[in-house]
Amino acid sequence: MIKKSAGIALRRSPAMKVGASVRRRAAAGLASGRSTLVDSVLMPAAQGSAARVQYAAVLDGHTLNLRALLPAGVPVAAPEADGSEADGSDADGADAPVRAHVLFISGGTRIRAAARLHRERDGQTSVQATVLLGEDIGGVPVTLGRWTLGLELDSGSPAPLRLQLIGDGAPAYGGPTRPLDTCVRTGRRHRLGLTPAGRLRLTIAPAVARAEVLRVNRAFTGTSVLFAVYGPDAARAGATPPIVELVEQQRRTVLRHTAEPLPADATAWRVTLPLGRLLDTSVRQTWSLRLVPGPRGGKPLELGRHGHDLRSPRKVLTPPKFTVRAEDGTFVEVKPQYTRRGALQLVCTPRKLGTP
Repeated sequence: MIKKSAGIALRRSPAMKVGASVRRRAAAGLASGRSTLVDSVLMPAAQGSAARVQYAAVLDGHTLNLRALLPAGVPVAAPEADGSEADGSDADGADAPVRAHVLFISGGTRIRAAARLHRERDGQTSVQATVLLGEDIGGVPVTLGRWTLGLELDSGSPAPLRLQLIGDGAPAYGGPTRPLDTCVRTGRRHRLGLTPAGRLRLTIAPAVARAEVLRVNRAFTGTSVLFAVYGPDAARAGATPPIVELVEQQRRTVLRHTAEPLPADATAWRVTLPLGRLLDTSVRQTWSLRLVPGPRGGKPLELGRHGHDLRSPRKVLTPPKFTVRAEDGTFVEVKPQYTRRGALQLVCTPRKLGTP
């Protein structure tokens, strides 16, 4: 109890706020220095064989968004600035490479994805692409591991022009949201970075187990929580129902409830919590929910909202409060909330202890 209170006080202290400010300034300085390195060292060293990445990010967990400027002198008949398509030839009628592709390279494997050429207002030509990642969701068949990204410009000749993609990778974001790097359908994690030579690289990591809250239902006697299990520990049809532990943080009380499957979805479950019978109406209680590890062991999984793009789920995700009537007749206010890490908590306050 003392250890937990000390940790909360430390996180809320002015010293930690100063530390966060210093970290933000350090990150901004690192990004500025990396950009200077790319423009003053890496791009000149490429000697016209690289495109400068201006934007690259995986925004929704499985879609790569890319924009890069082609080097000067590349013979490309690009679309006009208003978006009209090129006719496939330059002003003299000679064939010019107008088909662009993003290359995903891993060892001897090369995968191509269609891209678009665009003429900027200053006369430069850019390449833009939106690529769905993952064959099982209808995208390019990239697999787990590291993939170096490049460009290919093809005019139909036997030897297409290939360019490196050099840049800063994913940009820094401010505000209440951040890029979502975990696919909500497969659980795979996508992270953009740079190789030691400054080339754009995509790292795909396997799904991690997580228990995702789908909905919190309210009732006069308690609540039921609908959740889904993703990752390597996801339950299959006919599997043993997971056991949910209801943990009271102050007194370390642990109660177990077996979840029931939801129809037509082997990964989705419902756990019913009869709070009216479980609550101690003499004190305020904070309950959290977690899954008991399966036969393969491991750590318990916290039920919560983990697959999101929010920086502070506790401030944004605010389920409505509701009232439960305990067996002794006391009315208890139940406030569902999410922690900084996205774990679900049920804060239960007896009316006689609350503010009138």
